[in-house]
Amino acid sequence: MKVKLTRFSDFAQSLLPLEASFLEGHQRFEDAEKKNILDQLVAVARGEANTDCFDAAVDKRKYSYVKNWCEDLLQSLDVDENLEKLMEWEHLILTDRISLADEKALIKRILRTEPSDFNFIKIYETGRSYRHYLQIRLRYKDYQLVHQFLTRYRTDYEFSRLVNDKLHEATHEIISDYSQKQRANYADSFPWLRSLFYNENLDGYNRLLAWIRMVFIAHNKRAYDMLGGMFEYFEQLVKEGKLYSRRIVTNFYSQYLLYYASIQDFNKAAACGYLSVKEVNNDYLYYINNLAAVLLRTGRANEALSILKTSAALAKNALNQHNRIGHAAYTIFALIDTDKAKQAENHAFVFVTAFKKEIFEHRWHLFFTAYFKAMLVNANYRGLIRAWSIYKLGEKDAAFTESANYSPSLRWMYQLALYKVGDINLPALQQQLHYLIGLEQSARPSLHKADLIEITKTLLKADFPKIGLTDNTGPNPKQ
Repeated sequence: MKVKLTRFSDFAQSLLPLEASFLEGHQRFEDAEKKNILDQLVAVARGEANTDCFDAAVDKRKYSYVKNWCEDLLQSLDVDENLEKLMEWEHLILTDRISLADEKALIKRILRTEPSDFNFIKIYETGRSYRHYLQIRLRYKDYQLVHQFLTRYRTDYEFSRLVNDKLHEATHEIISDYSQKQRANYADSFPWLRSLFYNENLDGYNRLLAWIRMVFIAHNKRAYDMLGGMFEYFEQLVKEGKLYSRRIVTNFYSQYLLYYASIQDFNKAAACGYLSVKEVNNDYLYYINNLAAVLLRTGRANEALSILKTSAALAKNALNQHNRIGHAAYTIFALIDTDKAKQAENHAFVFVTAFKKEIFEHRWHLFFTAYFKAMLVNANYRGLIRAWSIYKLGEKDAAFTESANYSPSLRWMYQLALYKVGDINLPALQQQLHYLIGLEQSARPSLHKADLIEITKTLLKADFPKIGLTDNTGPNPKQ
């Protein structure tokens, strides 16, 4: 077959659906075969067809032409590629090594710049460095062109810089809320961020920063309906080439995963998760963790374990402890759900022994939820009770109850362990579990409702009906 089309097929499968839509909207092929090739490529990228649709009888040069056209167009509007070029030019200017060809390209870039361009701030700052370079060399004509640009857009630049600084201040509030250091209601910040995102005169970088922070707020509040219409608007900006880079689009799919998970549409969430991990970047481990969590929620534990294993080396060397601990926790969950509970408990024990300090600084609740589940499944009730005491989890759990993220999963499993070793009787267990249900807020527990109910059913067996729990009364997590 189509062995000769392998490279083209790989390229088609590597494309993201948003990239395919962008290419589809910009093609102007007059050649019917080239247009048909692009249409087939778009269908493959969207998952609407497989690579068998490519006709090996068509001139291979046309496949090569379409592939090159796609790559060139995507690269030309890739804001990350453009930023790298700007930084390269700035470095060459500051070290007095910029070539004539680069100068011509830079001047051309400056003259077609608008304040709404994604990298406007960097273009302006590069222009300032270049103005110094030209002035001292008595390059009057080019100096005047750059000077006029800087003068015309000085107010826009200062506004963009001011917005960027204020975004930093707003981010502090959002992160403090997430880490539970303080609570925030976002009554002022969210409308302001929304106004930035929809401001078509503002540079794209600041608009992207505003978008990311709004998603974070929605995540903190468990209220993705706050983003009504914004995902569609973001897609439109990418399709128009205003917010495009491979990094930005994969991040967009990762945020879409969180949105779909919040409305319990886990199949779409998983689909977006797989798109988000098509590109390996600095946030890859975060995307892997989110995808694994969704797959576990939908009973696709083997898939979850597979992607977690493929990223294990990356997790081992990760500097981001939040993502590293999350990866360990989801690996424990995946091992349990694939009937490897002993391995899961061993993995948890080794990890907590090595990274106790980091766990308690970042994601202790998620990690110990996974660890406790492994011990319950392995009937290691005494080990669970001992861990609860050694790590003072009762105190930490009590302090955590005021959080909007609170889940009763740890205390729930601790009470089950106490019952199994005979330290409390059935009425006492019943009282405790119903009390914990009362504490449950719109939380983000690591074990979803059905999981806790299932563990309780398994451990109590015939006594379960006496507790008076139903599948509608347990914890109700949002991923």
